[in-house]
Amino acid sequence: MSALIITPVQAANLIQNGSFETATVNPGSFLQLDAVSTAITGWTVSQGTIDYIGTYWQASEGSRNLDLSGANAGGIQQTFNTTVGETYRVTFDLAGNTDYSPTIKEMRVSAGGNSADFSFDITGKSRSNMGWVSKSWGFTATGTTTTLSFLNLVDTPYGPALDNVSVIALSPPPTSIPEPSSVLGLLSLGVLGISSALKRQS
Repeated sequence: MSALIITPVQAANLIQNGSFETATVNPGSFLQLDAVSTAITGWTVSQGTIDYIGTYWQASEGSRNLDLSGANAGGIQQTFNTTVGETYRVTFDLAGNTDYSPTIKEMRVSAGGNSADFSFDITGKSRSNMGWVSKSWGFTATGTTTTLSFLNLVDTPYGPALDNVSVIALSPPPTSIPEPSSVLGLLSLGVLGISSALKRQS
């Protein structure tokens, strides 16, 4: 009889269109999108302007990605369902517009009332060799929905590049197990109870 092998089910990505592949517009080389734009499926431009990148430079996943600056510093966001108190892991690929300074691109990711800052150095990088790196960050949900946002921290037309966004729910912590001393205490109470019952019967 062969052994039964069980493989874990891969956690579902809670983010829609994390690689920015679908939209109501075709970016061509690149296309500037202004605040409140919802042209990229699932996403809203939350502030400033961004560039929706098509063929202008190498993507990390698929064929499209973002520059979190268009004419100025911009940001994007997406809201998704969460469970209060559950922890989640955000992963994304980060690079930077190599056309011009600043050399260090800076961006902020936030969700669940918390945030973290990330940077990318474009030294030695180019449009055909972006040097994408994978980043991760975690948060705990405080509501039944959570908004994930990415913001450029430097007001320049040459910002951080973003691609391949994912959010997965992590397994909840195991139910707490009573400490050995507590278990012994409960057993002692049980023995005393049995002894009392026997005495009453006798």
